Parts: sequence; structure tokens; C-alpha cells
Amino acid sequence: MPYSNDVCGIYKITNDLTNKCYVGQSVNIKKRIAEHFRTLRKGEHANSKLQNAFNKYGENAFSWSIEVYCEDPEEMDLIEEAFISGEAHFEEELFFNIASFAKAPMRGKNHTEESKRKIREGRRNCGFDYSSTEYREKLSSAQRKRFMSDPEFVSKIKFIVNNDHMSYAAIARALKADTSAVRKLAIKYRYLKGTL
Repeated sequence: MPYSNDVCGIYKITNDLTNKCYVGQSVNIKKRIAEHFRTLRKGEHANSKLQNAFNKYGENAFSWSIEVYCEDPEEMDLIEEAFISGEAHFEEELFFNIASFAKAPMRGKNHTEESKRKIREGRRNCGFDYSSTEYREKLSSAQRKRFMSDPEFVSKIKFIVNNDHMSYAAIARALKADTSAVRKLAIKYRYLKGTL
């Protein structure tokens, strides 16, 4: 299988000439990146900002990197959201994202054409806003409650958020953890600084 060693997490596509980037998430990052570049080469990418820059500067102007590894796919929305909202940032300007929030409702699923038709009709008739602050907070709250019931996890988070003067690498060394994992936890839980 071509993507048998693939990874799950947050990735970044960067225009190295303009220092502007795009952030995304995938349970199969390498496969997702390949799909991005395949559609960009064909001129069929759904993101017009990224497509226009690709057309203007060419493929050699773009690079990609894995920014945060995620074992739990449910974490990805929260982490990508932090980058989109500006709570977390890259050295490059986040410019190419066109969605104002992170959401991957189709992760791991494939719908038939009949299912797609029913979903379209249902959404037209339904007033529920899946992008609402209330809905997103309900999901986040449930996840926080689950994680915060583990004293060892809480102790780790306390160390990470209360030592934000240290680099991610230094914190990772102190905890004998992976730098990517520390960065992820720091982004997700920095609002808890001073409260644990």
C-alpha cells in the first residue's frame, strides 16, 4: 500500500516565496498532500486562493510539513481551529485557508450519491448550525472532561502550560515526551495556565 506508513495530524503547505501558508488536517497526511498537489497541477483545487498562488508561482515555490502528530483524530479539529483562530501560529502568515473554522465531518466515510442527495435536502430543511459556538463548545467540553479525569494527564498539562517560557523541545526533554505531542498539548490547553 502506497500510504501504509502514513500519519495522522496537522500539516502545513507553504509558499516559500511569499512566506504564506495553509493549514490542514488529515488521518492520512501523505495521501492528503498528494491529493492537494494532484488537483493543483490539474488546476482543479477547491481552494481558489491556493490554486491562484500555485498558478502564479509554480509548484517549486511550495513545500509541506507535518506540524502536529495526533493519535486521536478527534483532537485535530481543536488544534487546527487554534491555528485558524490565531490562538496558535506559524512563522509564516496563515493566508490560504478559506474556511473560518476547522471541521472534518466526513473523516473516514464515503457516501453514496443517494446519501449525498438526502444530506443536501436535509440540510436545506434543517436550521441546525454545526459551526455554531455552542455546538463546538459542547464537543470540546466533553473531550476536556474525559481527559481531565486522569491525574497523571493533569499533572503533565500543568507542567506544560505553566512553563511556557521554555521551548517545546525543552519541555519535551523534561517530560521524556515527543516535541510534537508537547506542542499539541500546549496549544490545546494554554487557557488553563494558572488554574491547575
